[in-house]
Amino acid sequence: MKIDFASFNLQYLIHVRDIAREDPDIAARLLGLPPELAGHLAQVHTDSLAKIAQVKLPLLVARGDAMWWRRLFRALMEENPEEVDAVLQAASLAMLS
Repeated sequence: MKIDFASFNLQYLIHVRDIAREDPDIAARLLGLPPELAGHLAQVHTDSLAKIAQVKLPLLVARGDAMWWRRLFRALMEENPEEVDAVLQAASLAMLS
């Protein structure tokens, strides 16, 4: 099986770099890095990000514990949009707090 997330990684890094330019603290939480490293990311040129992005495995990993994922998948399988929205809203709040 071929695993190549390079193009996805590049788009992700560019987006997080742009966020880091505006608010390094938010970028740090998104990346799971100390704020000073997110501050460094804000200054990295796109060509350098492209080199980093050549890592074939995804730089973005799913977050949340198994209970959260179970709740989300159950709501999706039961076609319960209110529960899906509630789970996603809770995840967003938890990430940015």
